[in-house]
Amino acid sequence: YSNLVKSMPPAMMQMFGADVNTLGTPEGFLGFEFFSYSLLVTAIYAVTAGLNITANEEDAGIMDVVLSLPLVRWRIIVEKFLAYALMAVAIILIMTGGLYLGNQVSAVKIDGAKLILGGLNMIPGTLLMLAFTAFIAVLVRGKGTATGIAAVFVIGSYFLNTLGEAASGTIAGQLRGLSFFHYFDYSGVMTNGLNWSNVVVLLVVAVVFFGGSIWLFERRDVGI
Repeated sequence: YSNLVKSMPPAMMQMFGADVNTLGTPEGFLGFEFFSYSLLVTAIYAVTAGLNITANEEDAGIMDVVLSLPLVRWRIIVEKFLAYALMAVAIILIMTGGLYLGNQVSAVKIDGAKLILGGLNMIPGTLLMLAFTAFIAVLVRGKGTATGIAAVFVIGSYFLNTLGEAASGTIAGQLRGLSFFHYFDYSGVMTNGLNWSNVVVLLVVAVVFFGGSIWLFERRDVGI
């Protein structure tokens, strides 16, 4: 596999954010073939879960009935967000546990600590997408509109990060910092461990969107 990668044009490897020397190691191979796409998968789950916090019930005409109960509005957002966040973390831990168990019986051994860190590294980005979707679902009218915006955000962030890696010296490279996939840094985690500054950035942005969704929902005129 390493020899095959070395025979490919450097520009192609740069486009995928892959380093030839790193791909020649078990950690680099797993990072490129699994972790590079894992956040995209969990982000799709986060969009679905985020819509379940308010948008789906409002679209179905249920939210007005829920709000007729003696409940403070912020509690609906907080409890549902925490429930879906817990499920997201559980999914990631199960994925990571499967990798860890597979590593125990594999002939090619990978540092178990790096596998665990690689899995934990998916959590901040997933929570950010959950919070962003919840925020958009409260900000705009209509489940379809919220779904479209969240989908564009995920896909746009993914391709902006990919283009930024392929053209690091261009405007696309400078705009790469706007993509939350840039802070995921799957290859760096598998070789050097967690980048705590990236983790903090993703979590802070997630908290901002989460707080914004609560603030907006407190003031939203829910459709019937």
